[in-house]
Amino acid sequence: MEITWHKDSCFRIKGKKTAIVINPTKESGKLQGDLVLSSVGENLSEVDGMHKLFDWPGEYESKSIPVNAFVAWTKSKSIESKEKVDETIIFCFQMSGIKFCHLGELGHTLTSDMINEIGDVDVLMIKVGEGTNLDTKKAMEIIEAIQPRVIIPMGTDNPAEALKEVGSDKLEKLEKLELKSTSELPTDQMRYVVLDHAA
Repeated sequence: MEITWHKDSCFRIKGKKTAIVINPTKESGKLQGDLVLSSVGENLSEVDGMHKLFDWPGEYESKSIPVNAFVAWTKSKSIESKEKVDETIIFCFQMSGIKFCHLGELGHTLTSDMINEIGDVDVLMIKVGEGTNLDTKKAMEIIEAIQPRVIIPMGTDNPAEALKEVGSDKLEKLEKLELKSTSELPTDQMRYVVLDHAA
């Protein structure tokens, strides 16, 4: 399995038989994939070979990939406030036995129901740092609540700096992340991986 980052919140995850593309936009470049997951709404760009697009909450399966998607918000939402808060979608899916969670444009800490819905996570994709909806404190709380085995930041010009702010002193900088099975994932600590923008 090969994970590449195509700027902002766009990733391509290529397995043996299926490729998933998350949040492709014009800035992502031309991509090819079977399943497309979108929390970016109208900014979505076309993906070559797309078999199915999922851009709504629910539980579904395609190409033997189970997907669970549910609504969150771009900032903290209170019942008393009449301020309009935009929705985003959190996607959880499993591929080759590895569980992924992409938090979209999340801008608030997670409720206990959301944490239960997300469940165990192997690879977490989280927007953190300058120009995102999450400040350092909220990002730390979310990471601690989910306890993923691998964390990949997205949506910032300087992800390494953002991860240092959330308390990581060991960063791996890679062009792409390759995983063959869950046995390659750490069991006693979190692995922080900063990916280069793919061309």
